[in-house]
Amino acid sequence: MRNDEEIKKKAYEELSKLDHTELESEHEINLEIYFQDPEGIVERFTVFFERGFDDGKEGWIIRHIISPDKLQSPADKEDDSIE
Repeated sequence: MRNDEEIKKKAYEELSKLDHTELESEHEINLEIYFQDPEGIVERFTVFFERGFDDGKEGWIIRHIISPDKLQSPADKEDDSIE
C-alpha cells in the first residue's frame, strides 16, 4: 500500500499534465492515480482536489484520497430508490 506522500506527489504530477485553461471554471476535480509494482500489480486511488488557498496562493488542494479498499461496489450499496 502506498503512503499519502507518494500518492500526493503522483497526483500533483498528473494534475500538472492537464490543460489548465480547461480547469479555470472548475472548483472541484478528481483524478484516478495508478501505481504498478514490478510484479505488474496495479494499485488505483481516486484523488479529490478542490480549488483553494494554501500559504496565501490560489491552487489545487487535495481534499480526499480514496483507496480501492475503501470503495464500495454498486452491488454492495443499499437500494435508495424512491418507491
